[in-house]
Order: sequence, then C-alpha cells, then structure tokens
Amino acid sequence: MNYRFLAFGLLLLPLLGVGGALAQESEAAAPWSLKMRHGPLEVFTINYKDGSARSVYYMTFTLENAGGAEAELALHFKALVGSHPKKTRVHIATPDADVEESIRRLAREPELKNIQEINRMGKLAGGGSLKGIAVFGTFNREWDSATLTLAGLEPRAIHCRVRQYGEAGFTLAHRAYFHHNARVRERAGADATAREYHAIVKHSVVWRMEFHREGDEFSPHLDPIIMDREEWDVVRDPGPAVVMEKQPPFAK
Repeated sequence: MNYRFLAFGLLLLPLLGVGGALAQESEAAAPWSLKMRHGPLEVFTINYKDGSARSVYYMTFTLENAGGAEAELALHFKALVGSHPKKTRVHIATPDADVEESIRRLAREPELKNIQEINRMGKLAGGGSLKGIAVFGTFNREWDSATLTLAGLEPRAIHCRVRQYGEAGFTLAHRAYFHHNARVRERAGADATAREYHAIVKHSVVWRMEFHREGDEFSPHLDPIIMDREEWDVVRDPGPAVVMEKQPPFAK
C-alpha cells in the first residue's frame, strides 16, 4: 500500500463541530506552514564487512512551503515504540551516515537530508521544497506498535480568535484542535457559556502517525508494517497557552 499522503489536506473534520460563532470563523492563521508528504515506515538492514548486521527503521518525506513567507526549519521527529509486555521507548531521529548513504543510493535520491541538516538550513523560502530522511535506529525485536510525531510544521505562536470556557480552558478553530476542543467542551458542560476574544496563542502541534507490526520477534525485518491512522495533534504537556490578548483592530 502507498502511504504517501498530503498531510495538510487529509482532515477537514477538525473544523466541524466547533459550535457557536467560532464555527463560522476561518481557521487560525499562521504566518507560514509546511506541507508534508511521507513514505511508509520501513526497515533497512545494513551488512558490515566483518559479517555483522543491524536493522534500523526509517521514513522518507518531502516538505513544501506553499506560502509566500519564509518558513522556519526547526523539526523534531521521534518514534514512541511499544513492545510486549507493553514497554515503550522513545527513538529520536538522529544522523546515521551509513544507513542514509545506502538509502540514498538505493532510492537514487542523493538530495535526501537528515533532520539535523534540514534544521541547519534555518529557513525554507516560499514556494521551496526539500526531501528528507529520518532514521530512528533499531527497535526492540518484540515491538508491536509505533507512534511517530513530527513537530515544527507550524509556528509556535499564532494570532487567532479564542473561545474561553472559564477554568475548563479555551477552544480555537485550527486543524489540530479537534480532540482538544472536544475535551474542553466536555469539561465545561453542555450549558457553558464562553467569552470570545482575539489573542496570541503559544502552542505546539504535531503530525501524528500510528503504525503496528504484524508478526513475531523472530523475523521483525520481514514483517509487514501497517499504518493505522494519521492526523494533527496538540502537544498537551505543556498545553497551549494565551500569551497576550489582542485589542481592536487586532493587528498582527
């Protein structure tokens, strides 16, 4: 199965069910945002001259800056991997010269850059694109589930319209806030009222991808890896916070 998706075009549902006046608002604006396409989560076995070998997991992807403003490049890509008995380990995408060079040759894509190389670029011009590779290292042979998150596709602060439900928190119209908004409204209750205002909100949103492996520990490098779902998500610790409430005329 081909898992190359246009990440920003997948989900319209987060904009539905927001309720009230906010549902009529346009989505929270950001000065820039990056579109991401990605390949499957794959395993690559590298063999050494001494007869040893190791298998590592990786993903290739493409970033596009479809806007006119320069986009900041500060990506953080990690995998949270679970194994039986349900132990988890975090694998952060880090440079692996041997694996990266081998995959570049096999894929005939010499331009693939790792996360650190991308971040050192600093900016991606409007209309620009680049191809990347994220190597997550060796997973436990018994792993059965993996959640990948990519942060840095949007700015850390946005100017937007907020609905404040007292101590229950606030909601806003943004593609990543579907589950967040639902939790806030559940805490507030069906009869709750909200105060609406414009504010600068500091937050962190990630593109979240969930996979599982079908097989056992004997040949994990041969087992199929299935994508279960992918969607935007809001980082909850620390969660989003209002930095400054804006006054009319709400200039950015």
